[in-house]
Amino acid sequence: MVLESERFIQPVFRQFNKERAVVLEERKLRVDNESVGKFLEQFLLEAFDKHPYRRPVIGFEEDILALTREDVESFFRKHYVPSTMTYSIVGNVKLNEVKAMAQKYFGDIQGEAPATAFIEPEPRQTAQKSLTLKLSSEPYYFEGYHIPALDDPMTPSLQVLSGVLSGSRTSRLYDNLIVKQRDALSASFSRGFPGDLYPSLGILYAAPFPGKSLDNLAKALSKQMELVKTPGNVTEVEVDRVKLGSKYGILKTFTSNEALAKVFAEYSATTGDPKNVFRALAALDAVIPGDVTRTADAVFRDDNRTVGKIL
Repeated sequence: MVLESERFIQPVFRQFNKERAVVLEERKLRVDNESVGKFLEQFLLEAFDKHPYRRPVIGFEEDILALTREDVESFFRKHYVPSTMTYSIVGNVKLNEVKAMAQKYFGDIQGEAPATAFIEPEPRQTAQKSLTLKLSSEPYYFEGYHIPALDDPMTPSLQVLSGVLSGSRTSRLYDNLIVKQRDALSASFSRGFPGDLYPSLGILYAAPFPGKSLDNLAKALSKQMELVKTPGNVTEVEVDRVKLGSKYGILKTFTSNEALAKVFAEYSATTGDPKNVFRALAALDAVIPGDVTRTADAVFRDDNRTVGKIL
């Protein structure tokens, strides 16, 4: 606690220019010189019109270059204050002793609660969007669908829907598109891109099998999307398999103090209560096939979709 508290009480922004250069190099590595990274940056700008999720976490090059030491220190003083911090301590400790240590080492951190920033909500999408880029890359196909935030009641059924479609060798995209039809080399659907504190994207991405076109891949994916929207098509066996795997994935994090601390801090920061991780397990267990079908029907709509292609 001693070392950690000093970073907040007396931060020293030494070697600012050197560290800014490191961030620029990281951006070049992950975005500017990486085809998929470059595409996803443009894809988010297309999919979101207003919400800050449209901007890359690392920042645009011109913004990084314009940063000054004063900008960084001002941001730190404004946002790295007690009211925005979440600490999670897990282990064989005594609560009173931990509280006393926290007060001793962190009690002197200054700062008022920053003014609540207005996060402009993303307006409802009313028509399909599209983005096509020619890059030095193998071809890829993407679809992004607007979905609710992590604390929305739809999240458990979205999690199961994601598992029905991808994530294992028994999932639909793997079994049909990769193994049986050979339409794709890879295919996956995941939720919460680029984050899940606010409404974000469920993103579908796939690489075509050699000799197969992106249009062919799009048709094959569309067929699978339509099937999970069809009442009675999603089976109880599928849902139970996904729920078991998902619950195992959550419970596996309880095997170490470090993992527990991380998941409790995450749920506290994003949902307001670390105990919501246990409520998430109960909500996941309550999902039935009809929930998955209704969620797929609500999400997989043309007017909720952004299509992306790397040629």
